[in-house]
Amino acid sequence: MHTHRVLLRTALSLAHVFAWIFLFEYFFVITGTAESVATSAARALAAVVLLYGFAQFITIVATPMSAAHLKRGTRHSLISGVLCAATAFVFLGGSLSGYFSASPLWGVVAFAVFFGLYRALYWVPYKVSQVEIPPHMHMRAYFEVLIALMPLFAGLAIGTIVFAQERLLFGAAALLVIAIIPLLFLSDTRERFSWSYVYTFEQLFRSKNHGLVLQSMLEGVQGAALFLMWPLAVFLILEWSYLALGLVFTLTLLFVVLLRRAYRWMMQSSRLADSPSIYTVLAVSAWIARLSAGTPVGVIVANVYAFTTDSERGTHFDPASFEHVSDRGAFLDEYTALKEIALAVGRIMLCAIVFFIAPVFPVAVVLGIALGIAALSSGIAVLVARREAAPVY
Repeated sequence: MHTHRVLLRTALSLAHVFAWIFLFEYFFVITGTAESVATSAARALAAVVLLYGFAQFITIVATPMSAAHLKRGTRHSLISGVLCAATAFVFLGGSLSGYFSASPLWGVVAFAVFFGLYRALYWVPYKVSQVEIPPHMHMRAYFEVLIALMPLFAGLAIGTIVFAQERLLFGAAALLVIAIIPLLFLSDTRERFSWSYVYTFEQLFRSKNHGLVLQSMLEGVQGAALFLMWPLAVFLILEWSYLALGLVFTLTLLFVVLLRRAYRWMMQSSRLADSPSIYTVLAVSAWIARLSAGTPVGVIVANVYAFTTDSERGTHFDPASFEHVSDRGAFLDEYTALKEIALAVGRIMLCAIVFFIAPVFPVAVVLGIALGIAALSSGIAVLVARREAAPVY
């Protein structure tokens, strides 16, 4: 599983965040008008959030079915999920290469569908995720550094190689296929999911689940802002430079690797780890730091501060692979599936807001509003998480 995760995270670090920026630039070109660059950018942003929201809708629809089929074995679901992610990158690379010239949007929509299916199918078995790391895995710090260097590699490739975007996407797909090989040797486990399809969605509206659903939706709003709106904002701040974007993300990840453990030790030694007020201030101030960042150095400082001070909650942000999953991606029970659906609902909510205001305000203002909403959501989410007990089934 550790070998698989290294390969998977390397592929996602190489192409995941860049894929959505490629789409923004793609829509900017095909929706370009003679009116102004601002109009084209607004239309491109609206198209990207619509596609991102559609991918989340696919995740919502598929998650209960995916969870129900875990009784047949988790290894099959893991392999299917990784294959869907690889297929998504192949379709996007094919669209950018002109393979679907007769209907170019067909491949783009297929990318969203398969990426949504990946998010629904990819469940790490809980028993496997709790296995103690072998002694030889002390080298995992070196793997973290390798993964952190992938955005810089992508930026360099785009700046120096012809058709680098397509090659990066196809390369990421190839890495994902290779990541399947270790899964073939993984011990299969079976998970029980007792809810029917319709009953799962009914649980979203039950009073005892209101705290859980609200917290997950607020976390979903932050996830969409963090892994879609924020990278687009950074891309614009860096004047559409992929090289600068890759360098900024790589430096961020390297600093986070260095500082995260020291921060945890400091919080535990100062006995502030259980203070809701401290975590609320840290969560909100991290988004405020992003809002105030207007230079490459400011972006790096804001990112490092935000990811270093991010608390360990039920939802997990992986800045290296740009993943945002409930319960660290491990399938636990019906509770986890409900959280994953609510996360996707929260992402769709922010996408809907951005979609409707994109034609009204300049792109920079729209992205600022999205980050402001995420800041408000982060503070409320921490308070809800501290006050609401998890439901028992």
